Amino acid sequence: MITEITVDDLPAIQTGSQLTCSSAGGTHFDGTRENFAELLRGTGPVRMVGLDELDGDALCVAIGAIGGFGPMLELPPYGDEAVLAVRALEARLGRRVDAVVSLNASGPNALFPVAAAAALGLPLVDCDGMGRVLPLVSQTTYAMAGLPIGPLAAVSLAGDVLMLDTSLQRSELLLRSAMQAAGGWMLCATYPSTVDQLRTCAIRGSTSKVVEVGRLLRGAPDRTTLLAGLASVAQARVLGGGRVVELGHATRTVGARQYPAAPTSVVVREPGPDGRMIRLEGQSEIFLAVIDGMVAAAVPDVLCLLDQREPHIVGLEQVAIGNDVDVLVMPADPLWHTRAGLALAGPRAFGFGVAHPREEGS
Repeated sequence: MITEITVDDLPAIQTGSQLTCSSAGGTHFDGTRENFAELLRGTGPVRMVGLDELDGDALCVAIGAIGGFGPMLELPPYGDEAVLAVRALEARLGRRVDAVVSLNASGPNALFPVAAAAALGLPLVDCDGMGRVLPLVSQTTYAMAGLPIGPLAAVSLAGDVLMLDTSLQRSELLLRSAMQAAGGWMLCATYPSTVDQLRTCAIRGSTSKVVEVGRLLRGAPDRTTLLAGLASVAQARVLGGGRVVELGHATRTVGARQYPAAPTSVVVREPGPDGRMIRLEGQSEIFLAVIDGMVAAAVPDVLCLLDQREPHIVGLEQVAIGNDVDVLVMPADPLWHTRAGLALAGPRAFGFGVAHPREEGS
């Protein structure tokens, strides 16, 4: 197990976190990473611990940002935003926070908890509440276990502090309204919970996995070695591969419109006369893989595109007709394969009227 996060680990976290984004973003947050690196140079390494290393009554808070990738590039965080959020939350709760956990260790949200732990001088717990990226802060294993999302605090880059103490659904609506007014993203401190509460619902080892995957993506000498490493570390496998032959809007867009994304469709044709057609449907990330008309994989399992020539995760905003890609699938944590998990984050939750391939056995 990785016991500390240093400045030298930040590039691996940035790269590895792209796997669990389901190709939602291939954008490199170099400005954010450098700001966080400067923070860690001043504070020193962040101590990373497992849940079982902390007292059961230790108070943890989940750190993560909401909003779009674009606004975050225009308004990069400095790393100390979490101090305002956590201090406001502590004042509301009347007690100190003992440790930081991740809302979801994916994309930039894999870096925010590291910066928060550094700025606050607290340990980072090696777990999260998604195991992947999902569009709503209410789509977590924390919420699935009945943990309240609030009271919560959200901070804008301008230093505005918003405190919310309401239901899960109302928190989502109010947060997104405030986020738009704040410039497109806000840093949130949510799900204040004890270690005992988290033990049954947190997805363990999330940050360690991101670091290991990042090291593979940055250092594997060839595609074969990389795929073998991803299979070992993340149980990822190749669903199929070939050339991107079609891009467009998803044909199935029915469903709740609170998801802040535009539908996307990617078609990959395998080589050879008997090559299969792999259609990937999603919104800002890939949610569904259909092979020759049959559902082959679906959210909450992770689906993403891996470039075959220079192996790296291909974001949906970067994919182009003619790209040669592997379609990777990584199984979600078993918590997501329960009936409650599939109801919260399975394909039907995103408007796709199909069952998850594992649903009958869940």
